[in-house]
Amino acid sequence: MTTADVERKCLQVSLVDLSGETTVRYTPLGAMYLRAALESEPDLADRIATTIHTFLAGTSLATMTEQIVEASPDLIGFSCQGWNVAVYRQLIPTIRQLLPDAVIVLGGNHVSHQGDRWLSQVPEADLVVNGEGEQTIKQLAHWLMTGTPPLHEIAGITYRDEGKPATTTERPRATSFEEIASPYLDPSQELVNADVVLWETNRGCPYHCSFCFWGGAVGQKLNRAELARLHDELVTIAQAGVPAIFLCDANFGILPRDVEIAAMVVEVREKYGTPHTLHVNWAKNHAARVGEILDVLRDGGVSTNVYLALQTLSRPALALAGRDERGRPEMFELARRIVDAGGDIGAELIFGLPGETLHDFQNAYDQLYLQFPRLLLHPLWVLPNTTYDTDRDQFGLVTLRPDPTVDYEGILEHNTLPRKDNQEGLALLLADEILTGTGYARTTMRGLAVWAGLRPTRMLHEFRAFLPLRTDPLSQNLSATFSYVDAECYFHRHVRGTIRSALFHDRSQAATLLAEFVDAVVKDPAARAACQQLVRYDTALLPRTDIDGVEPVDETLLATFDVYAASGDLLCNALQTPVPANLEVAIRIRHPAGFARHSSDAIDLAGQWRGRVIDVSPAPLSRSLQS
Repeated sequence: MTTADVERKCLQVSLVDLSGETTVRYTPLGAMYLRAALESEPDLADRIATTIHTFLAGTSLATMTEQIVEASPDLIGFSCQGWNVAVYRQLIPTIRQLLPDAVIVLGGNHVSHQGDRWLSQVPEADLVVNGEGEQTIKQLAHWLMTGTPPLHEIAGITYRDEGKPATTTERPRATSFEEIASPYLDPSQELVNADVVLWETNRGCPYHCSFCFWGGAVGQKLNRAELARLHDELVTIAQAGVPAIFLCDANFGILPRDVEIAAMVVEVREKYGTPHTLHVNWAKNHAARVGEILDVLRDGGVSTNVYLALQTLSRPALALAGRDERGRPEMFELARRIVDAGGDIGAELIFGLPGETLHDFQNAYDQLYLQFPRLLLHPLWVLPNTTYDTDRDQFGLVTLRPDPTVDYEGILEHNTLPRKDNQEGLALLLADEILTGTGYARTTMRGLAVWAGLRPTRMLHEFRAFLPLRTDPLSQNLSATFSYVDAECYFHRHVRGTIRSALFHDRSQAATLLAEFVDAVVKDPAARAACQQLVRYDTALLPRTDIDGVEPVDETLLATFDVYAASGDLLCNALQTPVPANLEVAIRIRHPAGFARHSSDAIDLAGQWRGRVIDVSPAPLSRSLQS
């Protein structure tokens, strides 16, 4: 490492953020906080030039190298997460060859408190930052410019001391946002270019879940940003015209003031036209306040995602995960009220939790499937510094890292999940992702469950078994994905993008596959005919890659009954929805342009690419819908 023999007049700092998405641009929040910290330091602001390098997933090493080297940095900071640190491991040796004197620093959730490992795996790196980085980077800048303070006096780092890793004292977390400069009080190029803004109103989480690290802030008192600051940040975000905000708070709705924050989002949207979408990690045990916030956002025209973070219905697994059932009955009641009012809400489950068996998970899926309009399933990944990581022997965890492009540690087996059961469960996750996660058969699956009496997990199993019997390219591609996940015993992150590309490439082929699957599994003629109408509706709503230009395109779907209304009933009141009587209708669907660039995105956060029903016309009447 290079230290200052004489005081430097100016320091060039490069901060690198590599996204996990190929086309959706998020603001590089961590890097923006660090830049704001440097610019807020009176004796540094005029002597430091900071460049943020943001890259989408799939950017070549040569392109990233060229941009970083062109800035001639003295200090290079890499924002490390599970999706990008493996790429950095390939990039940094090249950077070191071209910038032999630069100080290379690794920071972020994935490497924090893992300095020994990462200095060993990336010998070209000089430092690892442990914990929050805003104060640390200022001290590192002082050290590079003046030689003081010496590295061993800078809290919260692991560095090389005569070739061996040395870790300094732990840096206390900031107790006030007054210590943290805002990244959003002034317009920036990162903000102008963003599709989604990452934003936080507080830091910390009072819970201590075994699967979560949350930047080291678990089991911590919340550090809250001042409301005036948050309002100013929202105005800057709205003026930049960014359509969506992803709120990085661990538990939005945990504080009474969160209702006021929701009202501020609505206020700036009414004045500036954006943001129109707010994505949220909801509070677990505050149903009444969450309900109040949802009312504020709905009435203000701001859409949001609503998922109950259940994770498991198994009490043993819940206890091992550091969670309990407090607040769950109230959250279920809130969910029921939302569904009864025609709203959209989901439940989150994690497959592979210690203490839960495959049978437990399948029962939970079947139990919740018709209670919620949607389920969101995750495979368990063992994240650094979590209880599952540090106490893995207690759970009998055997893990694997088969994906060289990321650094996510998957489950091979544990005390309550044999390897074969794990493979079966991962196949269930994949079938759910294909049929419901993509929207491909969202209402068709519900029709099969209600009208044909099929158990949800049985449908997932039957779909997997159906694919190898077919010879069309879509079926073969999807079947190969099942074989791939089974062989790897790992749900690769890129699989979601792969199946979306396959499904959305040819809507007519997707419709044929789903229609013939329905024919194969439904015996009752009336139920089969009704479900076939749902197939046509679901596949008509799929995003379209064939629309040129920027203007939306309308198409008309003819159906033997009002499948738009039936779909809403199946999602919100499934068990009370009979097979509709025949009444031929014309359904007009509007498709947005621009999806071709996003066809392989892992997740469509805003649901913005699906078709939208704008009119249903039963003969001879016509009625317009706002949907």
